[in-house]
Amino acid sequence: MLEKYRDYKLKDFKKLLVRKLKLPLYLGSQHDCPTCGAHLKKFKPMWKSFPRKLKEHGFVYPLEQFETLNWDAFLCPSCDCSDRERLYALYIRDWLAKPAKNRVIIDFAPSLAISSWLRTEKSISYKSADLYRPNVDDKVDITDMPKYEDNSVDAFICSHVLEHITNDRAAMKELYRILKPDGFGIVMVPLIVGVDETNEDSSVDSDALRWKYFAQCDHVRLYGKADFINRLRDVGFNVEILDKNYFGVDKFHRYGIGDNAVLYVVRKSAAL
Repeated sequence: MLEKYRDYKLKDFKKLLVRKLKLPLYLGSQHDCPTCGAHLKKFKPMWKSFPRKLKEHGFVYPLEQFETLNWDAFLCPSCDCSDRERLYALYIRDWLAKPAKNRVIIDFAPSLAISSWLRTEKSISYKSADLYRPNVDDKVDITDMPKYEDNSVDAFICSHVLEHITNDRAAMKELYRILKPDGFGIVMVPLIVGVDETNEDSSVDSDALRWKYFAQCDHVRLYGKADFINRLRDVGFNVEILDKNYFGVDKFHRYGIGDNAVLYVVRKSAAL
């Protein structure tokens, strides 16, 4: 049972207690969380500080243009997973339903909700990984991971990591190297609907400018959709672009996922 909370710090347990106390206010039958299984009448909206910061710094795109961001139903009141993490859970649950043994999944910069859930799954070997966090299983630099052998990982999650990394192509190459030929990876970054070219202007070098152009002070770029997909393809990945037509509109509504949500799943190209 304690293994479920392997990635938690003291402050995370305090937040968990607060959520448990407030959870009865959200219980119902209209929605479900695919991560923790809670039955809910509503999800929690995005916290106010993020959109306020974007507006204060004059973010160059309308906030409504973020892909895969449901402002009104952002967090699960039970496990605190975001809408994009609930999207991952939908895909991963389908994968787990297929019988297999000894599958290895690596979760880079893990969210607590996803890590807590996946640690309870007996059919997989789950590892959390990060360069800086002290409470993960593996301390790794995603641009150079000798700890992991070639073709050794059945699945990985790389969610909102690459926009923080200067040499993102090196990270993509490493992810390609460690993935098994029949495996998959979930790779997600902040994207703006209708923007295809990446902005990684090196003159955007202050916190204020990064908020304005990159949507956060610790981002080194704001990806364009077409360029993001092309970078993944350039290292050898096939990229699957899965939206409401793949999962179903009813599921998106049930699980509080916005209509413009897109899941990017990568696999190794058979030609390489």
